Amino acid sequence: MSCVLVVEAGAGTIHPGTEMDFSSGKNHPGGLVSYAPALGASLSITNAPINVVEQFPTFSSFPVMGGYLDLVTGPCVAGCQYNAKSQTTGSQFADGGLIQIFGSVPGLAGDPHGLLFQGVFDHNDGSKLFGQKSCGLTSVTLNGKTGKGGVNGCIEVDYLNPILLADLGFKEHTGKGFLSTMELQLTFLHGHWTGELASSDLLVLPTPEPASMILVGSGLSLLAAAAKRKKTRNS
Repeated sequence: MSCVLVVEAGAGTIHPGTEMDFSSGKNHPGGLVSYAPALGASLSITNAPINVVEQFPTFSSFPVMGGYLDLVTGPCVAGCQYNAKSQTTGSQFADGGLIQIFGSVPGLAGDPHGLLFQGVFDHNDGSKLFGQKSCGLTSVTLNGKTGKGGVNGCIEVDYLNPILLADLGFKEHTGKGFLSTMELQLTFLHGHWTGELASSDLLVLPTPEPASMILVGSGLSLLAAAAKRKKTRNS
């Protein structure tokens, strides 16, 4: 995990950003983790703390007030059972689901608040930054002996708070994300994993909005069709 340089609100200039990082910070466990292993089942995390948003390449870090993360994976497609002998579960989940981050960042000029981030799991949204063109399926490893577990996967970003983007020097509105760290504290009882999120780190790479290019193309097509109709009427 990158070293965090905390800057005071309004201090210095936020240079154009290339990456954004949401994290829980250190020693801030919380939220509720729930998963009953079965084919087609999903793992969920609700009200997990998000306390910091960081911008790269400046390493500028800002507190997220009242921040929390909600997550639900797609359906389990492999490893969807509990191994009683090893007391472990190692599951893979299909693309889909939903991950959202809420909160406010009063240390930024526009005070972005409400929904800050939203995306869905998509293993096709890899990046060279992640060391691969695409990711494997979203996966979890859960261990009843140690009481620990983890989640990782790639995310297609379909919403980033526009005020947050502007305050941090971004022009893009969508992007790719990667759960670089999501550590869980767990117990397995009566066929159900339950616990809390020990720490989280979500790296986001904002990218240009493909839909805007589609809209431009559609607009040009409409203009061309209108010009053709006008020419036909005149002739």
